[in-house]
Amino acid sequence: MSPAFGALVLFEARRQLRNPILLLLAAVTLAARTAASWRLMPHWSLATVDTATALLILGAGAMLATNLAALRDGRGGFAELLAPLPSRPKTRTLAVLVAATSVSAFVAVVVIGLHFASLTVNSVPVGRFDVTELVTGVVMVALLSAAGVALARWVPVLIAAPLAALVLTWAMFQFPGSWLLPVVPDLKIVVDSARPPLWHLLYVAGAFLAIAAVALLRHGPRPGIVVAAGTALAVLGGVLTLNSPEAALPSATADRVVPRGPVTAGADHCLAHNGIRYCSFPTYAAWIPLWQQAIEPVVEAVPPAVRQRAPEIVQRVNIGQLGKPTAIMPPVTWGRNGGEVGSRRSLAAQMAGVLTGFQSRVGLLESMDGCDARDRSRTVVALWLTGHTEKAVAPQRIHTRPDSDMGAIDYGETELRYASALLADSEAKQRIWANWDVLVDPATTLGKGLPLLGLRQTEPIEAPRGTPCQ
Repeated sequence: MSPAFGALVLFEARRQLRNPILLLLAAVTLAARTAASWRLMPHWSLATVDTATALLILGAGAMLATNLAALRDGRGGFAELLAPLPSRPKTRTLAVLVAATSVSAFVAVVVIGLHFASLTVNSVPVGRFDVTELVTGVVMVALLSAAGVALARWVPVLIAAPLAALVLTWAMFQFPGSWLLPVVPDLKIVVDSARPPLWHLLYVAGAFLAIAAVALLRHGPRPGIVVAAGTALAVLGGVLTLNSPEAALPSATADRVVPRGPVTAGADHCLAHNGIRYCSFPTYAAWIPLWQQAIEPVVEAVPPAVRQRAPEIVQRVNIGQLGKPTAIMPPVTWGRNGGEVGSRRSLAAQMAGVLTGFQSRVGLLESMDGCDARDRSRTVVALWLTGHTEKAVAPQRIHTRPDSDMGAIDYGETELRYASALLADSEAKQRIWANWDVLVDPATTLGKGLPLLGLRQTEPIEAPRGTPCQ
């Protein structure tokens, strides 16, 4: 390497490290991924794919920044000013390629490192960590950076790189499951998608070499061997990817609308604790203790005879055949950094609803209108049980349908306030156990139940506004 070439590489590297486009989009990539995942427990196999996909934002910035750097030679009389220098145009192109791709790849690694450090905060990670997916994302950023140089040499106009970024964005939405894209997003249909990351990495690396060589080919035919080698690698990697057993599986490029089997299929990692059976997908087994912490305070607060009716806990995915629900079904997400409050409360409320005679939340997802549980003593008991894990909250509304933690069940502030009063009463549990059958009877109104709960009526009781719950 000549001293002139080394100096050019260092010069271009320093400029790229200070480039506002690259730095701004690196910050946007990091902020977007961290904001999207801050309140959710990480699943490594999904986090690696999602992060690699998000690096497209950084890659677009790298392509624009590198394109501007390579176009510098053609501005005004800049080419004439460079003519006396010992470095030839090909050397300058190679220097921009080396510097820009190295810096963009380095920035991508920094973004990945900072983001994955944030994923370890207050988390119980699950899933399989596949570093190949992340390496593919880094190579993809380098590929787009090289594309910026190639466009500057063969199509030396400012609009070329932004148009290329728009075309790539269009392709990602138009062909979201195509393995001929630099990165393939995970549509989160299945628990552990079957993917061929090693072959796809070979494909992306070959495409990078080919595009980098195409940029140098503008100055003469000598890089033709590299173009041929890179193209061969890309073709080989693409063929191996498209014909791999993993890519042929539906889960490799699953569509959001493709029907699946039962939502709980594969949730066969089971254990029993305090009389309750917990079943998760194998890679989510570390979350079972989190479910126990949400469920068991509720179960311990009901009479021993009622505990025998507690349903099992079976994890589910979001799309598939529901069938007739016989279990409480936590999803493949769990909160952290404050988000765990909602996750714990939802699971506790579902168990409280089942134990007090309401249907489980999953069983009510098919109901269009839901039901109204105002003016019923069992509603207060269910909210009291939920409060042993997390304080119950008022239902939200989806159009005209109520959406509470117990399901499509509506109730009001009156029931919530009486439940809070019970939680503050140290003798409430004894009275509820003594009058359990009457209190959870769907026919027992709140007015009749308050004396049994040891509470005085301090405010008007709201009548049901919709169809009463049965």
